[in-house]
Amino acid sequence: MKATHTKKVRVGVLFGGRSSEHEISILSALEMIAAMDTTAYEPVPIYLATDGRWFTGRELLNRDYYRGVPGCLAALAEVTLPPSPQREGLRVLRSSEAYPNKFVPIDVYFPVFHGQFGEDGCIQGVLELAEVPYVGCGVMAAAVAMNKYVCKMYLKAHGIPVLPSTTASKSRAFQNMSALTQRILSEPGLSEFPLFIKPCNMGSSVGIGKASNREELAVCLSRVFKYDHRAIIEPCIYDLFEINVSVRNETNPIASAVEIPASTTGILTYEDKYMRGAKKTGRRSQGMASLVRSIDPPELEAHYKDAVRNYAVQAYELLECAGIARLDFIVNKVDGKLYFNEINSPPGSLAHYLWAKSDPRRLYTETIGELVTEALDIHARKLSLQRDIGFRALFN
Repeated sequence: MKATHTKKVRVGVLFGGRSSEHEISILSALEMIAAMDTTAYEPVPIYLATDGRWFTGRELLNRDYYRGVPGCLAALAEVTLPPSPQREGLRVLRSSEAYPNKFVPIDVYFPVFHGQFGEDGCIQGVLELAEVPYVGCGVMAAAVAMNKYVCKMYLKAHGIPVLPSTTASKSRAFQNMSALTQRILSEPGLSEFPLFIKPCNMGSSVGIGKASNREELAVCLSRVFKYDHRAIIEPCIYDLFEINVSVRNETNPIASAVEIPASTTGILTYEDKYMRGAKKTGRRSQGMASLVRSIDPPELEAHYKDAVRNYAVQAYELLECAGIARLDFIVNKVDGKLYFNEINSPPGSLAHYLWAKSDPRRLYTETIGELVTEALDIHARKLSLQRDIGFRALFN
C-alpha cells in the first residue's frame, strides 16, 4: 500500500512494554522510525509504559525525552486499542493538545517489542481481536518462537539439529532445588559440567549464566527465575562461534547474508549486543546494530553458509513466520557440528544490517515499506475468510 498525494499510510509503531528488555525496544523503535520513508508513511509512536499504559505524542520521537519517564508521560495522550473489531484506531483515554479527539486513526500497526508481552504472541492476540493489520508473526508463530525449548523441540522433530536440553520451572525450584538439580543432571547430554542456563522466554542475553558445579547451577537457576518462570539448560560448548542469518517474505522466504557476531567472553552478553560497538565508535547505542560483527565473512566455509541459510528458511516456514526473523546458530569448533540456537521472530529482530549486504540488497527504508505492504496483504487474506456460519447447532 503506497501513499497517494493526499494521504500517507499512518503506521502505529508499538514499543516499550512490560519486559525487562524495555529500553532495547525503545532503541529499536526509534531507529526504525528514523529510517522510515516519511514521504509515504506517517509514523505514530505508541509507547507502552512499564505499568502497561499506552501513550502517544511526537515527544516520544526524542530519545532524551525518556530521561523524564514516568513523570513526563502526563503531558502525552493516553490511548488504548479496544480488543474488538473496529476501524476508528486508537481510543483516546486522556486527550492532549496534539490529540484532542476520541480516536487516533491508524492504518497498520508495527510492533517493535523485545521479550515478554510483545514478542511472545500477547500483543499479536490484542491486534487479532481488534482485527487490524500488523507487521510480523501471528500469535502461534510468535509464542512458539519465544519459548526456546518448545521451538527447539519442534524444529528438532523436523530434522533441524539442536543441542540436548531440558527445562526447569521456578515452582519446582522453590519446592526442592536439590532434587531439581539432580533431575537436570540425569537428562541425556546434561550429565557433565559446564552447563549453560538462560531464561526460556527472553532474549537480549538477560539472566544468562554458566555453571561448573551443582552449587553454581543452583545460583544460575535462581538468577534466571528473577526474570522468567522457566529456565532452559544446555551443554556449554567452550570453543564455538555463532552464525546469524535473517529470513524474510512470508509467501516466498529468502535468506540474507550471514554474520559472525563478536563477543568478549565466548557468550554474547547484553553489553556485547547493545553497548560495546557504540563505545568503540563513540556513538550512542543503536540496539543490535551496535554489535561488533563480520557480515558475509570470506573465511567462513561455504557449506556452513549454505546449511545455515537452508535451515533458517526451513524453520521460518515451519513456524509460519511473517515479516523478518533473525535465526542464530552455533558451531562447535571441536567437531565442526552446527546447531540451531534460537529464532528472534519479528518484532524481536528486524536485522536490517544483514539485508544491506545481501543479494538482493535491501536498505532499511525499503525493508520497512515492504513489511508494511506484506502486513496489509496478510490482513486482506484474513478478512476474506468466512467466520460467521450463523446459529446452527445451538437451536437444533
